[in-house]
Amino acid sequence: MPERVPAAALRRRAVLGAGAALGLPLLGGCGGAGRDAGTAAARAELAVLIGAIGAEQDLVALYEAVRGAHASLAARIDPALAHHREHLAVLKRHYRPGSGDRADEAPLPAPRAQRAPDGQARALAALRQAEERAAAARAAEAGRAGPGLAQLLASIGACEAGHAAALEGTAGA
Repeated sequence: MPERVPAAALRRRAVLGAGAALGLPLLGGCGGAGRDAGTAAARAELAVLIGAIGAEQDLVALYEAVRGAHASLAARIDPALAHHREHLAVLKRHYRPGSGDRADEAPLPAPRAQRAPDGQARALAALRQAEERAAAARAAEAGRAGPGLAQLLASIGACEAGHAAALEGTAGA
């Protein structure tokens, strides 16, 4: 007599099988219209990724400028700087230049030169404001990205919001 398979396993298999069947057209099994839509979505997501990389490079540059101008702040800001370097490395791992039909893709932007404000209080306030802007930008970008990139951008934005909160009230310190 055949072994009885639990109902939960059958439901799970049915869901996975249906998901696989529904996913096949998205992987290129349908005509050119689907491919064009997929290409447009990929280009839009690439633009979001390139923008996030540029913004993260600018944050790293600002932190490095503040660190260079106000060495006594290094112990305080180095953990956030390390996070931003990690964010940048992860974002860059998602960037695949020249793959597929993307001859017109934009290159990665160069970091913009940053200048540290005079005085530690102003420098910390500038970092806090930059973190707040970055957190808001990552949230907006997540809304324009596919699920995988959206999750990464949301995580980075949450980290940036945490940095802003940690810098809150330090402007007078």
